[in-house]
Amino acid sequence: MSQINPKAPVLVTGGAGYIASWIIRYLLEDGKKVNATIRSLADKSKIEHLLDLQSQFPGQLELFEADLLKRGSFAKSMESVELVMHTASPFFISGIKDPDKDLIQPALEGTRNVLQTVNQTNSVKRVVLTSSVAAIMGDNIDSLQVPNQTFTEEHWNSTSSLKHQPYPYSKTVAEKEAWEIAKQQSKWDLLTINPSFVMGPSLSKRLDATSVDFMRNM
Repeated sequence: MSQINPKAPVLVTGGAGYIASWIIRYLLEDGKKVNATIRSLADKSKIEHLLDLQSQFPGQLELFEADLLKRGSFAKSMESVELVMHTASPFFISGIKDPDKDLIQPALEGTRNVLQTVNQTNSVKRVVLTSSVAAIMGDNIDSLQVPNQTFTEEHWNSTSSLKHQPYPYSKTVAEKEAWEIAKQQSKWDLLTINPSFVMGPSLSKRLDATSVDFMRNM
């Protein structure tokens, strides 16, 4: 793969999210131009911190509306982009009423939607997918079944399901789908990041995000 042009805009999906917001800030501080997708431009309360970043870094950050379940909605934000950082995916671990609708479909179909758009965008050279350690393992007891009780990139979560730990299941099926789509072409390459739990200050003042709520509870 040819080297990525440092002057080309970087696309960050799910831009209002806890992790995505920090990715955007670091990219801006590094002098990059960033395209960020959000669900709605109308709800200023959810994107106030991104609007602040726009003011701090004039001309570097552009916001686009996109829906994980709406095909083609990421096309505009991906124009001239060589690097796509796909972080958009629902994160709920409690209060889930419909796991398939709330978690699985947005994660799986959203990944398909974004990567299908990548396939249709000639400029894209690399995709970085924010996955999770949950795609590698489900229950903690699973660690007793692997050699030396150590997981590697060869392992997949095989114990989570739609009815048992639907969030880890959503991350598993989404990452598997990403690798399948990546294998079917040679225009761009795929990297995945599989963190456990990310903690630290939030750039947003919102208190309803799962990551922030978890830290407040602790």
